[in-house]
Amino acid sequence: MAFADSCKRPAGSSAGAEAPEGQRKYLIGGNWKSNGTVESVEKLIAEFNAAGPIPANCNVVIGCPFIHIPLCLMSLRDDIEIAAQNCSLTGTGAYTGEISASQLKDIGVTWVILGHSERREGFGMAGEDSALVAAKTKKALEEGLKVMLCIGEKKEEREAGTTMEVCASQLKPVADVLSKDDWANVSIAYEPVWAIGTGL
Repeated sequence: MAFADSCKRPAGSSAGAEAPEGQRKYLIGGNWKSNGTVESVEKLIAEFNAAGPIPANCNVVIGCPFIHIPLCLMSLRDDIEIAAQNCSLTGTGAYTGEISASQLKDIGVTWVILGHSERREGFGMAGEDSALVAAKTKKALEEGLKVMLCIGEKKEEREAGTTMEVCASQLKPVADVLSKDDWANVSIAYEPVWAIGTGL
């Protein structure tokens, strides 16, 4: 039995009509990045749990830090899914510090965010290139996770008029390794790097 199956999460509620047949639901995702304490996360969970119904044609997903995944799975309303903010390219084994897609699936995570610009840039470490993002995406899908695949251009690339070329170059390695059926479990998240945290 998965950890999530043993958790008694509060019931959520929905309102309105489901998405028409053949149309995907809207996806509303929130990425908490590397933020939060147990106390602050408990407060956020209480706010989400007290919120009104979620429209029936929407999926809501929260990408919380690894350390807070169990807390969310134990106490967040059951109509909000949990995403990890990354997963490894590897399976389980001698990979110190890595968390595999199969481990995330086992604990009850349903989504993973991959290709985020902060991970592509590397924040002081080597960044992840598009080939690595593609390989991780394939691995996550093989393990049964859904993927929020992030793409987007930098400010100087937008100003140079190369937005479409940049985004296409980020997508091509993924398109090369995924099957047509794989795409049913991938949502492309276009987030221009220049817009993150700027209010633009």
